[in-house]
Amino acid sequence: MRIPSAYDTEGYVITRALIEEGRQHLLLDAPIDLALPVRLLHGMQDPDVPWQHSLRLAAALTGGAVVTTLIKDGDHRLSRPEDLARLEAVIDELTARP
Repeated sequence: MRIPSAYDTEGYVITRALIEEGRQHLLLDAPIDLALPVRLLHGMQDPDVPWQHSLRLAAALTGGAVVTTLIKDGDHRLSRPEDLARLEAVIDELTARP
């Protein structure tokens, strides 16, 4: 089945195999032990992935270095100049050497 997409003129192909395989990789039904810094940035105007998913993921991560940033007027791509600057700042933070 081909699903229309705002990001690809040809849309996305969704197969039964893709759905069945995806069910084998569900993560949010148990704690996720990840002992490294995690930064989640999510646009609250994302029509494709609800921002609440980032909150659920943050809650499932057991590490203490988890920061979730919700961008009230951000969309799915977070590709505006101010969004890209925010992403770059997060990368700089995570890659800074002590």
